[in-house]
Amino acid sequence: MTDGLFLDPGRGIKASSGHWYRIEQLLGAGGNAVSYLVVCTDGPHRGVPFALKFFRRMSKPERLAAFLEELEFLKTCDHPAIMRVYDDGTFSFWTDGQRNEFPFLVAEYLPSTLFQIMKANAASITEKVIFATQILAGLTYLAGQSPPVVHRDVKPQNIFVKGRACVLGDFGLLKRLDDEPESEDRDLLKESVGIGMPYFYRSPDLVAYACNETSITTKSDVFQLGLVLTELFTGRNPCARPTDDDPLTAVQLEPMRAIPSNHGGLIAPLLRDMLLMDPAKRPSAEALLARWLGAFDTLAGLARDLNGVVF
Repeated sequence: MTDGLFLDPGRGIKASSGHWYRIEQLLGAGGNAVSYLVVCTDGPHRGVPFALKFFRRMSKPERLAAFLEELEFLKTCDHPAIMRVYDDGTFSFWTDGQRNEFPFLVAEYLPSTLFQIMKANAASITEKVIFATQILAGLTYLAGQSPPVVHRDVKPQNIFVKGRACVLGDFGLLKRLDDEPESEDRDLLKESVGIGMPYFYRSPDLVAYACNETSITTKSDVFQLGLVLTELFTGRNPCARPTDDDPLTAVQLEPMRAIPSNHGGLIAPLLRDMLLMDPAKRPSAEALLARWLGAFDTLAGLARDLNGVVF
């Protein structure tokens, strides 16, 4: 069975809805999936660009199961900070006398990531705070599902930015906190190539869970977002670089750098609470959201007094 899927621009793809999408360009390829910029060519979304994501690692059924889980979950989501899926389907073609079928999803096209914003240092402190509140709102939504959902892959490359809107995507590592057997799930987290936990954005909870020491909770996402936001505000991820490539190496934190702003004292305590090593002491996303909104209200009021506008 082939694991390769690279299609030329101009190729038409028909979704399960019956609508057609034309490939415009390759957006990126990873170990499990490849994404294209497409334009819908019929129906009510005609002329609208989307991101079409194919699963291509057909030789790995456990990774296919994770992709299908991601698809089915995102189809049920209705939150502005969670990536929206508009369509899906299966693309079939023949090679060497064998029929290959690749599932895909069609999501909103969000061309920028928080990673790119960080590299360009292109956001004000007020914009950074509103990014934080939006992702915390998304995490609160996930924690409120029945059963609760843990993203487990919160990192700058998986947070998409459109103007001042911030959206959490790439749910390939999601876990529903139900009573399903966890042995295979733990094995997936230990992979160094493919699904695996995010190496520089892993939480102590994820490591303990992968080592079969404890169960995972939604507060793992809070810690991961704490690493992301600390990097956003200070310019450096405080997760210490281990000397090996073992994802099960215990998480250690370096001292947090100062926030280059007169308002760093407002933000730093929030970041420190998100990075508490003990999940029992770490606040929930919902509790943190209220505090971050308070910080935004303060900064927004100062900005209005000084400039007449918030942004």
